[in-house]
Formats: sequence, structure tokens, C-alpha cells
Amino acid sequence: MTSLTAKEVTTVKGALAKFEIAVRDARRNALAEAHGDNADAAGAVHDLGEESVADELLALNSALAERHGHELMLVEQARQRIADGSIGVCTDCEGDIGVRRLIANPVAERCIECESRHERTYAHAATPRL
Repeated sequence: MTSLTAKEVTTVKGALAKFEIAVRDARRNALAEAHGDNADAAGAVHDLGEESVADELLALNSALAERHGHELMLVEQARQRIADGSIGVCTDCEGDIGVRRLIANPVAERCIECESRHERTYAHAATPRL
């Protein structure tokens, strides 16, 4: 069960709502870029260099839209943790996450120590290399 007060939970809810709005706006912009100017540029290229740049811009904006979709999934998971009273409880050690961390990152699932350990362990596992 969370150690957050009702006021702190309300503050985290507000931070989560702001985070969701920012993610939705960023996703909308990435999708517009992927299907707008960059898509037009990909069809109007004049040489292989321009085609390559246009393809990379399309891929980048598609990847950004996908990342934002994942962030929206994290928002829903955070809402579920608020609903079941587990917001602020680390999923790894079951310790407190802390209200300041949740305000800064309202979708946080782990305390700072566990998140640092998680990132050291898994950060490079699926990272593509160019």
C-alpha cells in the first residue's frame, strides 16, 4: 500500500495528466511529420542522398510515435496503480518511490535505486547499434 497522502496522490494525478497531454501532443506531431512533409519529401527526392535523408526522417518520426504510444501505455498503468492504491510503491523492492520522483516522472514504477539497477542491467540489451 502507498505511503502517499491523499494530497500527494492528487498532486501526482495532476502531474500524470500534464505528462499525458505532453505525450499526446508529441505523438500527434511525430505522426504528422511522418505522414506529412517528410512523406512528401520522400516522394519528391532528386538523388540518393535526399532519398536517404527522407527515409531516415520517416523512420525517426515513426519510432518517436511508437515510443509515445508506449508512454501512453505507461500512463494507463500508472492510473491503475493510483486506482488500486499501489502508486508510490516500487515494483522491485516494494519500498517508497517518493512523491518528488513521482511528480517529476509520474509513470515511475521503481525507486531511484531499483531504477538505476534496472537500467544498468537492461539498458543495453536491445539497443541497436549503427
